[in-house]
Amino acid sequence: MSSQSYSPYRGCHVDVHVTATKLHALGGFHRRFRVRWTILSPGLTSAVAASFPEQFDFLNEQDAFSYGEKRAHVYIDSILSTPCLEQDA
Repeated sequence: MSSQSYSPYRGCHVDVHVTATKLHALGGFHRRFRVRWTILSPGLTSAVAASFPEQFDFLNEQDAFSYGEKRAHVYIDSILSTPCLEQDA
């Protein structure tokens, strides 16, 4: 498995992990790549805020890393744009 850490995005640290797999298809086995991205809490680089495996296979490792980073950014944007619901005391 290969991993890359990216510069903080909106205060959150993003790590992307890519694993090579073999896919059986017509003509034999083909190499594909799976991606999982992780967001670490701001200020606590050991506390995982979210971690998601993607269901897609990628043709090359760089595409998998790029996709994982972009998906993590979208997730962070959606969390930060969602207003918190406050309960009445």
